[in-house]
Amino acid sequence: ILITGCSSGFGRLMADLFFENGWTVIATLRDSVRMKDAPSDPRFQVLELDVTAPADRAAAVDFVDRRYGGRLDCLINNAGYGLFGPFEETSETELREQFEVNFFGLSLLTRSFLPALRMARGRVINMSSVCGAHGMPLTSAYCASKFAVEGLTESLRYELAPHGVQVGMIEPGGFRTKFGTNVQWSTDRGTTSPTYDVQTENYRALLTKMRSGKGNPPGVVAHAAFRMAEAVRMPLRIQVGADARATHWARRLMPSFIWTRLSETMCQAVFNKPVAPSALGERNG
Repeated sequence: ILITGCSSGFGRLMADLFFENGWTVIATLRDSVRMKDAPSDPRFQVLELDVTAPADRAAAVDFVDRRYGGRLDCLINNAGYGLFGPFEETSETELREQFEVNFFGLSLLTRSFLPALRMARGRVINMSSVCGAHGMPLTSAYCASKFAVEGLTESLRYELAPHGVQVGMIEPGGFRTKFGTNVQWSTDRGTTSPTYDVQTENYRALLTKMRSGKGNPPGVVAHAAFRMAEAVRMPLRIQVGADARATHWARRLMPSFIWTRLSETMCQAVFNKPVAPSALGERNG
């Protein structure tokens, strides 16, 4: 199994879990120094891989060809990050980079490994998000990248099934990982206009509150990936976390206009409430 984004969070937990349960693991990350505590065992290989770099992707394929005879039983596309902030204040560079990592890197790495996956009648597990099925204010770039992953995953499931390759995805909700602290905020403030100040301050406050809470232990996501990888028949998608499941079923069961009205009401209450002048002063100061 090859897993991307193993420096921390879901990726590292998955790598350890699969290894402990008898799999040979290729744990990839951009800087191998961040995994210097990896098990010293031939069944646990650490490989530097930036999914946006063509040379790194080619080197990963070559590694599997040389060491494992060109067979790959499972690929977990976990690498990614969140770009938050007003869409109007998101630069073209930031927007493109979000897609380069979350979508194009994932897509091109998967394409590169299809011969190895076909040979092993393997499987692909893509890490999506609750944001892959539900848009939110100030997360448009991140949501769009995950919506793209959802479309790719579902299409490949049907396209690759006749060739023995199973494809599915995991949609996690909010979990206690470094994702929240590693979020990048858009920086292209071409104007001093305070148009989005209220929404931004409220969202920052919400994220701070969520990070300070108990949170959900991320191990359940790793176990969900393990169950998918070992299932005789993988589901197309699974939701992990009460918030992800609630969102999935509410959207599925509610008429569209009710879901939209409910979402508008909730976003108005959470993002658009007045902010104390001192808070805005601190941000603009």
